[in-house]
Amino acid sequence: MADPWLAERGVELRLKREGLTVRKVWKEELSAFKAGVVREEFDSAIAAVLAGGVRHLLVWKLDRLSRRGMGQVGQVLDQFEAAGARLVAHVDGLDSSVPQHRGLFAWLAEQARSESFNTSTRTRRTKAEKKNSGAWPGGQPPYGLRINRRTKQTEPHPKEYATSRRIADALLRNEAAGAIADKLNTEGLKTRRGGKWRSSTITQLAHSPTWAGLMPVHERYTDRAGRERRRATGEPFIGPDSKPLRIGEGVVTTEERARILAGLRSRTSESLATGRRGKPRAQSSFHWVGEKPQPLEVDRARLDGIFYFVPDTARLAA
Repeated sequence: MADPWLAERGVELRLKREGLTVRKVWKEELSAFKAGVVREEFDSAIAAVLAGGVRHLLVWKLDRLSRRGMGQVGQVLDQFEAAGARLVAHVDGLDSSVPQHRGLFAWLAEQARSESFNTSTRTRRTKAEKKNSGAWPGGQPPYGLRINRRTKQTEPHPKEYATSRRIADALLRNEAAGAIADKLNTEGLKTRRGGKWRSSTITQLAHSPTWAGLMPVHERYTDRAGRERRRATGEPFIGPDSKPLRIGEGVVTTEERARILAGLRSRTSESLATGRRGKPRAQSSFHWVGEKPQPLEVDRARLDGIFYFVPDTARLAA
């Protein structure tokens, strides 16, 4: 099995020298250090060895296999030994079939874990320092703003600011988020990603502290692939002076943001108290299955741009 990746890293020569044939190449671009990351390629490679599909697993370097320390590497070594299999770290010159190499596996595994921990610590510290200094920590700012490359702070986006400010003015007039989205879509205006405007898009924009020129608080979360990521919340970051930290210019002022959020809360509370669900866009269509009609396609009606009503079940979903 010819693979340019193997040739570039000098692995092919070793395979020829040892008379080994490549059955499968597993490649992965996920963190080998962070807990909770779902590493499908790693799991597949280990499973193939334990199932007897292959007897040798060669990694370019041990820290490419794992950065979780000897806890994970040691478990792999024990499993391979029980299965009569062999783990080889090419660049490190380690071979699990050599008894004296187990101690070296342990040392390199812990060294890789320590390096990743230190890198993670430095990254978090750098981002925290950026926040305290008022510099943008990374990611996309909300619609209507961009990051100045020199100052690392927010400034009006030349192509988006006018529309973004128009949204703000409509919210200040207490217009419903759904009505605002409808108007923008009717005029053919697109979101930053080229999609249609929705009431949820408008409310997310209104809740963003950065829309008012304030640094947001970021939280960590795990995506569907098991990767750890960060996202901005609706809360402003409090600086050393116990006040919300400014990140640059905003589309709205802090006072306007407070009025907009108060208006959204008021509309939501009123809707929930009166049971008003808004006007459904279209009637649901039904088709027959057995004795009961089942919804074929259900259109969602708005509830003030924050909640949605599903007509067939009367179920509210945030």
